[in-house]
Amino acid sequence: MISDEVKLPEEFLKQMKQLLVKDYDKFCQAMNGAPETSIKINRRKCNDVKELGYENLQPVKWCSSGFYLQERPLFTANPLLHAGVFYVQDASSMIYEEVIHKIMPTLLDTSSRPRILDLCAAPGGKTTSIINSLPDDSFVVANEYVPQRASILRENLIKWGYPNIAITNSPTKDICALEEMFDLIAVDAPCSGEGMMRKDDTAVNQWGYGLQTQCTTLQKEILKDAYMALKPGGVLIYSTCTFNRKENEENAEFITNELQMVPLDLDFPEQWGIGKGIDTEIPCYRFMPHITRGEGLFLAVFRKEDSCSQISPVSDEAFVKNLKAKTKIISIGIPQTIEKGKLSIPASESVLSTDFNPDLFPTADLSLEESRAYLRHEALRLSEIHPKGFVVVKYKGHPLGLVKNIGSRANNLYPSNWKIRMQLQ
Repeated sequence: MISDEVKLPEEFLKQMKQLLVKDYDKFCQAMNGAPETSIKINRRKCNDVKELGYENLQPVKWCSSGFYLQERPLFTANPLLHAGVFYVQDASSMIYEEVIHKIMPTLLDTSSRPRILDLCAAPGGKTTSIINSLPDDSFVVANEYVPQRASILRENLIKWGYPNIAITNSPTKDICALEEMFDLIAVDAPCSGEGMMRKDDTAVNQWGYGLQTQCTTLQKEILKDAYMALKPGGVLIYSTCTFNRKENEENAEFITNELQMVPLDLDFPEQWGIGKGIDTEIPCYRFMPHITRGEGLFLAVFRKEDSCSQISPVSDEAFVKNLKAKTKIISIGIPQTIEKGKLSIPASESVLSTDFNPDLFPTADLSLEESRAYLRHEALRLSEIHPKGFVVVKYKGHPLGLVKNIGSRANNLYPSNWKIRMQLQ
């Protein structure tokens, strides 16, 4: 939530008054309220939201995997977050899951095994929403240009456990040199962040018309790159977390008029309360804090028109080869082994995969306190019933990682760069 010392810029409020007119007062009232707290379950790992241990959950209207919490707990203290069983995400962004449900028939028309690109993916919330709605044989490429953010993206997506994924750290021009390779491209574009002002002081402090102009220029460049990588008949999702028309409706008009893409009407139910685009006939969708339970989000979806030429199908092997040649790949799939000296040992991350073979290693169920100790990368001591060697440690039946049990102790194989650094009570 915005601190008491930070006030919304006067020029921003003037902009919003011109944009919203009669709804301006309601908007201001909502911006002075507390932001919502919401989580999304991993459809491939969680069958019952009650196992997360949170009470009085309320469903998100537009996402069957999403739930509101009455207050914000210390999520880091819940081992199931680290097991990839759920993800903390703003409810507005969860609309991606419903979008994929709606456009999946179109994707399957263009490819028997859809290839998906999330072009600006960190920290991974929208990628995990996309994955929640994909058939198991889809292949996902999640790209992030900023190295530090790409590292966070990798951690979050490996914990989510979807095995058919590549995580890349490349400029959009490099990855989009894979011309006409993708059935779906999501562009959650870098933006001025006005939709985050209610909960992020940085979004308030950095605001300015110059930032809007800078973002608009970058967004158009990214959209042109994305267009080149999209197959004829493929689908583009464009979204921002900002309010102004320059980065939203005007870019939707750019996609329609300059890139010659066809806007898609998603026909969301009226009872969801999702706003429409402002001063445009193009189907656009606005999540605004005074009309929806969540932060600001703009979204529009487009289809690239079919061309007359027939594109030869590209095999999975050729696709991955091209990906390796043109991009900086930091991970493909869920790591199965790591090199330790001259030895190759099982990777702790391997047990997080949704296709991990549960019969590969013996298991040990940990208490809450033991699980937190494991996530702090501390050594454990297993009971004598557990054999020596590699053991999968679990919390509430969900794998957290591996230990190597040597009897007197169990050496912790959890990735050291993922460890929790705070002491949890």
